[in-house]
Amino acid sequence: MSAAAPATAGLDLGSIAAGLRQQPWIAQWQITQRDSVRHERYLTFLAVESERESAATIWTVWTATAADNGKQGEASFTIQAGESLAALQESLERAHAAALAAGNPAFELPADGEDGVAQASARDADALADPLISADAPGAVDTLAQEFSTAVAACPWVRPSTLEIFLTTHDRVLLNHRGLHLRERRTHAFAEFVLLHRAAGRDEVEFYHQTEAASLQALALGARVARAARCVRDGAQAGATVPGVQPVVISDEYLAKLLDSFRAHADAGRHASRTNVFTLGDPLLQRRSGPVLTVVSDPSVISLAAYQFDEQGYAPSRTTLIDADRLVGVVGSARWMRLLGRQPRGMAGTLVVPAGDSAAADLLCGALEVVAFSDLAARSDTGAFSGEIRLAYRHHADGRVEAVTGGSVSGVLTQALADCRFSREMTTCAGYHGPRAVRFAALTVAC
Repeated sequence: MSAAAPATAGLDLGSIAAGLRQQPWIAQWQITQRDSVRHERYLTFLAVESERESAATIWTVWTATAADNGKQGEASFTIQAGESLAALQESLERAHAAALAAGNPAFELPADGEDGVAQASARDADALADPLISADAPGAVDTLAQEFSTAVAACPWVRPSTLEIFLTTHDRVLLNHRGLHLRERRTHAFAEFVLLHRAAGRDEVEFYHQTEAASLQALALGARVARAARCVRDGAQAGATVPGVQPVVISDEYLAKLLDSFRAHADAGRHASRTNVFTLGDPLLQRRSGPVLTVVSDPSVISLAAYQFDEQGYAPSRTTLIDADRLVGVVGSARWMRLLGRQPRGMAGTLVVPAGDSAAADLLCGALEVVAFSDLAARSDTGAFSGEIRLAYRHHADGRVEAVTGGSVSGVLTQALADCRFSREMTTCAGYHGPRAVRFAALTVAC
């Protein structure tokens, strides 16, 4: 460390970089700085119980020794704001020992201006952030609290119990020894709430729901409160689910969770380590009817999976993963892509699925529409999924709609997609942007 710098001095990006440059054993280094500012509010029966703002800065440091016979030592560590240069020195000593303990395949970090690397001058670093959150988080919290109150007032059969709001602005800076220096800002909105409902002659019941998104608009808190209010009202009088193999409609965050399992099939790390289920060119399903499946990774489409540069600084690129029901693309970190003999083009981002041909309402006739699961789990290796039904609606052919609860839905995704129909209406949930609903022709409903 520099003799001119006191060991008790606080850290910043510059002082950490200077410390790395002074280590003779370090041939490569990268620093990722993550700053976050979060505003929280907790309400009980619409009254504010607590409110706080917090901030944090964390640096993740990656180091590597010079390559020798195709191998290099590597080590990484994290250090937080408030720690001293002495703490950095101790971390570097431990990293040195760890790097000498084992060798990894040689890997070179990218340089500014290389093919596929993000260019700071070509980007708006704030493009993925919601300015309503980043510029005025307290005001955005007020907006959400009012949206919640208005939505509850429009559903007089429920009482608001609790509401928690968390709004966070994340800033990420990447700096490496080859001159790459990038910054991006993202925002994250999270809310969870509990509604209460008492049906005539019954005990009061509650309905819990949580949601998250990259912006206030995508959070759609008012719409989610309205849906939750209908669920708790109808659930209190719901009948039993009828078992059997039958058409089932799944939508919104549950559909997003199912299709998100395709990330694993296109993961470059799995292909490089030979743990992939499908190889490139393989059909993922045997189409029986309906349009073929297309899935694209597009980190520029704003969602919780969007980004402006990946963990090593490569620019995001739109990559087709599944085309005409076949696996045609892989994405992953630069290390794995190079092992596969491919040019790094960024890691997986938002999963984008084209709109379907059917109106969402047209998917419902004769089907069981599951609007709330207690849990929905999907396995990426086998495609098997199952979920416990919290509330569903049976849409009879004569137009009657009956609320039901209990039982479970299960199937195998690669089989279920073989004759499914997607809605024209689109949604963005978590890291997914695509049809809001899907109708599976035949899933198993058990009680």
